[in-house]
Amino acid sequence: MYILDKNIIINTMREAVKEPLQKLMITDAKKQEKTKEMNKLLDEVHNLVFQMLRDKVGEDQLSECAFLTRYCWIIVSLECRNYIWNYESMDLSRRSGELWESLVKLCWTYPVKKNVRRFAAPHFSTVSLQIKKAFLEKIRKGKLSEELISSIYYDYELLWSLLGESINLDSDELFETFDEIEDSLIESETKHEKVIIDFKGSYGSNEKGNKERLLTVARVYDMLNKNKLTDKSYRCILAVRTVESSGHNYLRQLESSGLWTVMRGNEVYNMIHKYTGFDVLNLIRVYNLNIVDDLDKPTAEYMRKNITSKQGKSFAEHYLTWW
Repeated sequence: MYILDKNIIINTMREAVKEPLQKLMITDAKKQEKTKEMNKLLDEVHNLVFQMLRDKVGEDQLSECAFLTRYCWIIVSLECRNYIWNYESMDLSRRSGELWESLVKLCWTYPVKKNVRRFAAPHFSTVSLQIKKAFLEKIRKGKLSEELISSIYYDYELLWSLLGESINLDSDELFETFDEIEDSLIESETKHEKVIIDFKGSYGSNEKGNKERLLTVARVYDMLNKNKLTDKSYRCILAVRTVESSGHNYLRQLESSGLWTVMRGNEVYNMIHKYTGFDVLNLIRVYNLNIVDDLDKPTAEYMRKNITSKQGKSFAEHYLTWW
């Protein structure tokens, strides 16, 4: 078993970007251009370090190796960006959400369990035809005249037309589970499910449009379930990184709709463990992962002293406390 070391990985990445970072900081290029150039270099460093470690670890360590490498890359990425261009609240809010999502999605890229796999979202045009066909078959079972059936179905199609034809049923993570018997993957039509996950760092007051989109998407999947048009039931999960005592009104509306299962904080990591077999919380304890503590001193101090205007919390607490 190869011993992975968080500090060695972080310092290796820091050394790899040290000289290019110093050169970028003194150039006359715009901050956006400097950031783009640094991100490109950071991606190359991440891939190089991960490949080096991947060649050393066993298959049973691959999930752990991928997660820890990405975590260390996130630390160095935050440091570099803040040196080039100090984070403001809105930028860090968006970026922290992107980084967290990229980290947890690795659990499906390198799952411990072998009875889970991703699937492509169905096309709305195909799905809508299936649902409309099921509705037509249902009303034809009643004692109605063809004229009345045609009239009802015409009105039904008009209602569907209000949705348009471009609804995107994709989400941040889509996967299905299987039965695993003697190393063979055998699909189960009754025990397992297809899961749609939407990841959110937090849920704020500007999420009204996204709330409506999420409700529409979940309703479509729910109709597929109710009309038995899928081999496995769909389940929609909204995975929110932050845990707030009350939560935002839009988040409560999604939860009360019954269409989305909302999970917060450690509930998300427990869900990941259940489906992928990867115990994120245990790895956090083993390697003592703490974003602010693992940042270098200048970056950590910056994150602690700057305060969000709305929540009145430090950047460190509000954006970089992930567990």
